[in-house]
Amino acid sequence: MSDSLLRIAAIVRADFLVRFRRPSTLIIFLLLSAFAYVWVPAPRSGRALMQIDGHRALYNSGAIGMATASIAMVFVGLFGFYVVSNAVRRDVISRCGVIAASTPMRSGEYLLGKLFGNITFLATFTAGFMVTSMMMLLLRAEAPFQPLVFIEQYLFLTPGAIVFASAVAVLFESIPWLSGKLGDVVYFFLWSAAIGIVVSQEAGKGGVTWGRYFDFTGFGFMISQTQRTLGVESISIGSSPVDPALAPIVFPGLSLTSGSLVPRLVSTLLPIVLLPVATLFFHRFDPVRTGRTADRGKRNWRGRIQLLFKPISRRAVGILMRPARGSSFANAVWADALLTLTLFPLALLAIIGAAVFALLSKPDQSLPFIFAALAIVISDVATREVRAATTANLYAAPRLRENFVWWKFASAFVIALVMCAVPVLRAGLHSLGALLNGIFFIVASATALGIVSRNAKTFIVIFLSFWYLVVNDRGASALLDFAGFYGSGTSATILLYGTGGLLALIVAQVYHRMKLNRA
Repeated sequence: MSDSLLRIAAIVRADFLVRFRRPSTLIIFLLLSAFAYVWVPAPRSGRALMQIDGHRALYNSGAIGMATASIAMVFVGLFGFYVVSNAVRRDVISRCGVIAASTPMRSGEYLLGKLFGNITFLATFTAGFMVTSMMMLLLRAEAPFQPLVFIEQYLFLTPGAIVFASAVAVLFESIPWLSGKLGDVVYFFLWSAAIGIVVSQEAGKGGVTWGRYFDFTGFGFMISQTQRTLGVESISIGSSPVDPALAPIVFPGLSLTSGSLVPRLVSTLLPIVLLPVATLFFHRFDPVRTGRTADRGKRNWRGRIQLLFKPISRRAVGILMRPARGSSFANAVWADALLTLTLFPLALLAIIGAAVFALLSKPDQSLPFIFAALAIVISDVATREVRAATTANLYAAPRLRENFVWWKFASAFVIALVMCAVPVLRAGLHSLGALLNGIFFIVASATALGIVSRNAKTFIVIFLSFWYLVVNDRGASALLDFAGFYGSGTSATILLYGTGGLLALIVAQVYHRMKLNRA
């Protein structure tokens, strides 16, 4: 038993050191901590972190603790998954997993170590953000500092989200067909569904319901507690405008009751049952099962579909490649766009499906789903050379080293135009401008985030979060209708997203040139 614990502890320690030795980890930590200053505006600014029926909440330990804990809960529960969901893959790429697999270590011990490694990493981030938020309470100085009350808010809300994200990350990495893009998309909607189910349970009726035992996000507990404590329906968390003339409301913070203790414990510990399921699928670094042999694509349903469309995509690419025989920049763009169809034959199915869907439905019904599919297809265009370790070979090609950002942008833009060809041809003059601007924005964002983060997950999670807001808003806010889905976008909307896309490309180019100068 002691040897087993030592092996698990060694995995946790190694994961912790590897992650915290990366400069990117420090940058993310500093950015998250700096956001606390933005999220807790000064009372005299006319904005407040927490709004209750139009009144701002007094900045005490309970209010700031609960509000910032809810923000941390979203960060570690949603974005945290995409940060930690490469723990097993990293061992595959570095071949450290092969060494670990040759030891007496059991698969369950390895996965348990990865689970606790994920939990430790996310908990450390959360604790750092909590300390920064405490400093904001001292800075605003509206009420005495009560550290235990502050810590309680984080303990009530964040552990469930941390364990859920960590456990699902280990599970998805153990299942081949969920270890890539599909798993990233599935988790986003799984997280959204978890929030929706619990919130609908709380809104529909009182008392302890079955949904509270699956309240991994903590939103249900927070809603029920605030309604019980304050007796109000309208609560807003986040920097929002308030009337400074209205007296602030004192919110004492969340507290556990006899009816909520068991549901909170169950919802926090329940995701751990996913670990035995992960053990059943875990490859234990078998080269065949990790995809290092030629028959990789035959072992899951996604691979079978890929193989089904590969002959079609190969013939299509062979025909379309004929014009791209020269060494010009335009030919390089065209060749890279066709490479997407070669590496990802399902993209051909997405293009055909987008065309049929656009012909058979209205733009407000088809465009949101076409853009979601487009985001998945182009998410790794700017990062696939990094993943395949072929960047050095690519830089030997004429003019591609210096123009890498523009090359990748143009390649993804070609794919986007092909996928959105039917909506573009059917659009009117005003809607055409909004649609092309939306395509430009999404392609520029995918390219910039891929160049800077070197990871396709960054764009997927950010875009899907934004897409979720746009679809649920359904055109009510003109500034959210970035591609004219609902026809409510204005000239200001087009200017905003067009400028944003252009700035993203400029930042990516500056970053790329700085990286080349350091090399």
